[in-house]
Amino acid sequence: MHSTSRLKALLLILMAVFFAAILVNGKLYYYIGPRFSWLALIAIGMFILLAGAYNLVKRNDASEPDDDHVHEADSHESVWPLLVTAVPLILAVIVPAKPLGADAISARGISTGIAGKGAPITIDPSSRTVLDWAEAISANPDPKSLNGQQADAIGFVYRDPRFDRDQFMLTRFTITCCVADALAIGVVVESNKAAQLQADSWVRVSGPFKAGILDGKPIPVVMAVEVAPIQAPDQPYLYP
Repeated sequence: MHSTSRLKALLLILMAVFFAAILVNGKLYYYIGPRFSWLALIAIGMFILLAGAYNLVKRNDASEPDDDHVHEADSHESVWPLLVTAVPLILAVIVPAKPLGADAISARGISTGIAGKGAPITIDPSSRTVLDWAEAISANPDPKSLNGQQADAIGFVYRDPRFDRDQFMLTRFTITCCVADALAIGVVVESNKAAQLQADSWVRVSGPFKAGILDGKPIPVVMAVEVAPIQAPDQPYLYP
């Protein structure tokens, strides 16, 4: 087997190992939704099969006359595709995988509502996620529609010039297919701790909803009774 062929086989095995590792540790879901994890399994299998296929190349080479000039030409022709294929793997190993955060919102925008059927009434309000509350807000645009309902949800802190000093957005990203279609959603929170909270820090917020104002527009707002710092969850995204 040529040295280039050996490198190709090794690269394919390393790709399989990398995909298997991020599948096991959950970091794969920083890139795609769990419903598409089967694609990663197929990719792992294909990498292994392709790497094994180079054994056939070795056997075929052994049965043919040795031609140093042909082998040298083939080797040079194969180097660049090999390097191009290696770059994504090298970058994936060097650059730590991390979920989207507040810095991604400036490019993607953020919404306090999301198209849907609204939060099902069978879900207790204290168990609703930011996504459930966003759907509930979309289902009924009346800023008083959630008055008195108790929220208890987690998310990361986001603030921009629209927010008053005592306001912030309790935010999560939702993913339908992959990180490319990620949508930032959130609920507005009022708290005297708002100005002290760092962007991207994860918190748990509890308190009742009340009709409030954001940037001059009426909107349901959580009047926080408690804002507690927490560790980021293993799976930071929500799935519609």
